[in-house]
Amino acid sequence: MKDIIMYTLLIIIGIFTSLLGFFSVKNYFNEKYQTNSTLVYNNLSNINFSPNIIPTKIVTSKTSKLTTTTIPNTKSTTKKTTKKTGKKTTNTTSLTTIKTTTITTTTKLINTTNITTTTKTITTTKKEISDNKNEMITENNKEDNNNIIYDNLTYNELVEKLNKNLKSTLSNTGNYFVDYYLETGLDPYLSVAIVLQETGCKWTCSKLVRNCNNIGGIKGKPSCNGGSYKSYDTLELGIISYLNILYKNYYAKGLTTPELINPKYATSTTWSINVNNYIDEIKES
Repeated sequence: MKDIIMYTLLIIIGIFTSLLGFFSVKNYFNEKYQTNSTLVYNNLSNINFSPNIIPTKIVTSKTSKLTTTTIPNTKSTTKKTTKKTGKKTTNTTSLTTIKTTTITTTTKLINTTNITTTTKTITTTKKEISDNKNEMITENNKEDNNNIIYDNLTYNELVEKLNKNLKSTLSNTGNYFVDYYLETGLDPYLSVAIVLQETGCKWTCSKLVRNCNNIGGIKGKPSCNGGSYKSYDTLELGIISYLNILYKNYYAKGLTTPELINPKYATSTTWSINVNNYIDEIKES
């Protein structure tokens, strides 16, 4: 029994001694590291960290003295700035490129528009000059009695010769045939000779001319008195229509003589002979 009590006391004493040693060691380390931490904190608080200065090395000795070395943060700042600047430069370059492309495209469109407008203007101007030139030639030929225009005749002489062969309803209409000749080159003797063959206006014009102003035996609508021949509102319209058809459908296509025109214009095989006879009469008049 005494032995048991003795062992129990020894165990209790051992436990108490262990606890006492543990707490002593803990207090020692707490006091030591707390002192060092406070010293480090206080020293760090006194350091001036400017934008270009950073601490590069901190060494703590056993005596808790803090040694600090600082150098300018030039390299780091330079790299960061370079990288940032490079990025901005790249973006700026891209934007500049896009803007330049847009401006170039716009310029091309403007240039193309200007070229197209200029071309249209030039074409219109050429046409106007051509029309004006023809009008000037016609007017000059009318005014200048000494200007030879056809078959050694002046404008007035040619008109007078045609009027000698155009009678009845077509009296004094020779100027239409001469003017059309000056504009297109259609032979005035040929155009008048066909009219004489188709209408009899060498003496008295047919009813087709007198009633419907049709001087070339032209077929179409509106109808003249219900027949197949075309009716015109005025004599001037009838003359111009006839000259246009003769020029566009025959003369401009190389059919420039009665012989070449006959198969397409008339069914009679003697039609070209009669037209040639009228041409000779006009020349001799």
